[in-house]
Amino acid sequence: MSMQKWLYLWLLGVGGGHVVLGVALALGAQASLLAPYFDHLLSQFGLHAAGAETRLLAQTLIQLFGPTVASWGLLFCCLIYLYRRRGEPLIKLSLLAALLLWLPLDCLISASHGLYWHLYLNLAAGLLIALPLALLKPQQAR
Repeated sequence: MSMQKWLYLWLLGVGGGHVVLGVALALGAQASLLAPYFDHLLSQFGLHAAGAETRLLAQTLIQLFGPTVASWGLLFCCLIYLYRRRGEPLIKLSLLAALLLWLPLDCLISASHGLYWHLYLNLAAGLLIALPLALLKPQQAR
């Protein structure tokens, strides 16, 4: 398999993974499987002994975030497909600009609240998206 095909499939997988993760958050934020995550999240905001109402609010906010993540993944896949097929430079520039808008702000917010899991995840995700995207070329030059 060529490197370009691998990059293309990788980026589609990233988008597809966001769709799956977003739907899982939307449908499963109340699941006990995520309890350690919510314990950590609430403790970072000084809510170690948060009551059921506070915990439910946090779970609901994450649940509401799920469809945003899923829809971002779907749009990302569509744009990767269009860039690969048509080679329109604005598509790639828009995706890179979106990454540059998301990554520093999300990392800054995560770090300022001591959410280092998010910070490290964001940095890894940013690299695993930005590098393949920067190297991806269209199938046909414009």
